[in-house]
Amino acid sequence: MDIKLLKKLCDTPGMPGDEGLVKAILLEEIKKISEDITEDVLGNVIARIPGDGPTFVLDAHMDEVGFMVHHIDNRGFLRVTPLGGMDARVFYGQRLVVWGKEPLKGVVAAVPPHVTRSSGGAKEVPEIEDCAVDLGLSPEKVADLVEIGDMVSFDTSLDETEDSVISKALDDRMGLFVIIEALRKTPNPGCNLIVTFTVQEEVGLRGARVITPVYEPDFAVALEGTVAMDIPGVSESKSFANIGKGPEIRLSDRFLVAHRPFSFFIKELAEKNEIPYQITVKKAGSTNATAMQVTGKGTRAAVLSVPTRYLHSPSSIAYKSDISHTIDLVSCLLRDIGKFSPSNQHQDTQQQ
Repeated sequence: MDIKLLKKLCDTPGMPGDEGLVKAILLEEIKKISEDITEDVLGNVIARIPGDGPTFVLDAHMDEVGFMVHHIDNRGFLRVTPLGGMDARVFYGQRLVVWGKEPLKGVVAAVPPHVTRSSGGAKEVPEIEDCAVDLGLSPEKVADLVEIGDMVSFDTSLDETEDSVISKALDDRMGLFVIIEALRKTPNPGCNLIVTFTVQEEVGLRGARVITPVYEPDFAVALEGTVAMDIPGVSESKSFANIGKGPEIRLSDRFLVAHRPFSFFIKELAEKNEIPYQITVKKAGSTNATAMQVTGKGTRAAVLSVPTRYLHSPSSIAYKSDISHTIDLVSCLLRDIGKFSPSNQHQDTQQQ
C-alpha cells in the first residue's frame, strides 16, 4: 500500500464546503486512471471508466469533520462552530490550525485544574461554540489574519506504527485511498464504473444526493471509515466492527437498510477470495449509501468500511491489515460485479 498517499490525504485539510486541496490530490491520482473526469456544481468529482456490465457507482467523501470561525472578540479569542458530529469532550484542550490568510496554530483554551479545584469551578466540558480558541497572537494580528468563516482543523498528522495508522480524517480519507488503490489493482473493471469523490457528507450527505438522479446506477457502494468500539468499557454487543477482523459489510445503520442480496453477494466474494470480513447491524451513523439508495430512481446500495477507533477525533486508529483487505475486496467487486444476479443470491429469509 502507498501509505505516503494516505498520509498526504489525511494531513491535507478539507472541511465541508472547502474540499479543494483534497480534490487536487485526487485529481492528480485519478487522471492516471481515467480520461473522463468532470466536476459538478456542488464540487463532486466524477470519473468514468467505461466497460461492459452494470453501471456501478463507487463513492467516498472528501470532507472531514472540522470547524468554522463564527466570532472574533476584541482580545483576539475566536469562537468556532462545528462542521459535522463532534463531541465537546474531544475538542476541549486540543491544538488546532486556523486556515486564515496563513495557517495559524492555536489551542482550545482549557481552564487549569489548579483554578477549578480552588474555586469549585464546573466540571462539565463547555459546548464547542462556547469554547475560546487562543492563537497566542495580539488582537491586532488576529484581526489582520483571521476572518469570520475561516476554516479550522485539528493540528495532527498521520503517524504509522508496525500494525496501524493514527491520524485525523481517516473518515473518510481512508475511503478515498481504498478507491485509488483498488483501481490500481484492477485496471479493467467488469462494469461501467463511475467513481465519485463527493463533498459535504459530514453535514447531511449533500454531495451524494445528486449522484443517483444523474447517473442512474445499477449499484452503489459507499466506502467509509466506520466506528470500531472494541475498547475497554464497551460491552461486546455494542462494539460494532472490530479492529483487525477485516472490512465491515453493513446491513443497517441509523438511516439505511442496505440492499440485502447485493450485500450478501459482497460477503460471498469475500469468502470465495479468503478475505476476512465482518457483518454489522446497528442503529447508529449513516453514509452516502443512504442518499444514493433513495434518490432519483434509486439503486442497490451497500456499505463497505474500514473499522476505525476514535472516529471524529484528532487521533483515530485503523489497522493496516483491515485497509489492505478492504482494498482486496473492492478489487474483487470491481472485477466480478457483473456476476451478480438476484435470483441466485443467498436467501437469508425463511421460505414462505
